[in-house]
Amino acid sequence: MSELKRSLTLLGVVALVVGNMVGTSIYTLPANLASTAGALAIVAWVLTAFGYWFVALVYARMGTLFPRTGGPYVYAREAFGDYVGFLTVWSYWFSSTFGNAGIALGVVGYAKYVLPGLADVSGIDFTLSLVLLWSLTLLNVLGVKQSARLQIGILFLNLVPLLLLSALCAPHVSSSNFAPFAPNGWSALPAAAAMIVWAYSGVESATVPAEEVANPGVTIRRGTLIGFALGTLAFVGTAIVVTGVLPRGELSVSEEPLALMASRGIGPAGEWLMRAAAILAGLGTLNGWILMAGRIPVAAAEDGLFFRGLARVHPRFRTPAVALVVGSLVASATLCFCLSKSLLGAFQYIVGLAVLTTLVPHLVAAAAQWKLVRGDARARIVALCAALAVLFFIAGCGLEVGLVGLGVILAGTPLYFWFRRARLSA
Repeated sequence: MSELKRSLTLLGVVALVVGNMVGTSIYTLPANLASTAGALAIVAWVLTAFGYWFVALVYARMGTLFPRTGGPYVYAREAFGDYVGFLTVWSYWFSSTFGNAGIALGVVGYAKYVLPGLADVSGIDFTLSLVLLWSLTLLNVLGVKQSARLQIGILFLNLVPLLLLSALCAPHVSSSNFAPFAPNGWSALPAAAAMIVWAYSGVESATVPAEEVANPGVTIRRGTLIGFALGTLAFVGTAIVVTGVLPRGELSVSEEPLALMASRGIGPAGEWLMRAAAILAGLGTLNGWILMAGRIPVAAAEDGLFFRGLARVHPRFRTPAVALVVGSLVASATLCFCLSKSLLGAFQYIVGLAVLTTLVPHLVAAAAQWKLVRGDARARIVALCAALAVLFFIAGCGLEVGLVGLGVILAGTPLYFWFRRARLSA
């Protein structure tokens, strides 16, 4: 897309990758993980990081070989043709738009406790989520440079306090909180790993706005790997500390587990700072994934394999404004469906479905690398390891989420034939 400007520098790309990873995930998931796996969740974090290292390597390579806006869709179509390309973009776009509702709810889980009495206001979760969603959508319509500046600022305002507060809480870790280590047995490991995939969703972020990245042949690879390393450091370090500071019974029911950890380890000031960092992290993740949702369908729309209107670029701001607005409309509709659930319950449901529909594009990207780099044995081994890791994470999603996710993906098939017919008759 020549109409898009190459405005994303290496720092901007790193901020996008880290921001999309280290957001509501680390601030909200510890409660879900404590309930599912207890202290075994630490092993799940390490295992998931190991698997995602290969996924990161796949995107670092494929993003430099095919630097076109759209990420996984581009590789899927190049390797396997139109139908697989369509299913990939359909699944990935659904995951990003649907998941943005979960991210917004995660931010609200912290933000509503900042102002006294706000948590008791009827409908506050829904209202604040919509305000955040559409404010950041407007920012992204105004330009990728504006969005990147916000990401860079949040990178430092989120990551530094998170690592510092976790380090200050470390002396309060108690070995008793790690026992029993696997209260639900080691069979809980795949389910815990599948939940953590939500945190690593975003490692591919550098590849999606590829045509807006300066010097993409170098920047995409470096930004992906540096972002992965910083995100993993934050994830594993914080997971160990929060598990050791808080008893499992308290951790598993908390809507703001890291703020509770900071309160126990440092006091009210630590709790306030952690809440502030969590809100900023959530804003960064929501901003980053709104940016992503606006770029994911663009290449497919240009190719006639998705709604053509989503490829339109704003004549003044040079952003995919239509795709940005439509993506946020889907996220808003998702929030409406979640009104009957508790905040934590709604977050868990959205995470489960968004995780599965983002794993499918990762699997296809790994398979595409396997096919397209036949002369490079090392790259094929990386692709195979990435595919095996993703299959393990898919297995951990569970039968119910798996069936719903499969239904969502296959439901796009009639649309594919409609798009194909429209393209052939044009």
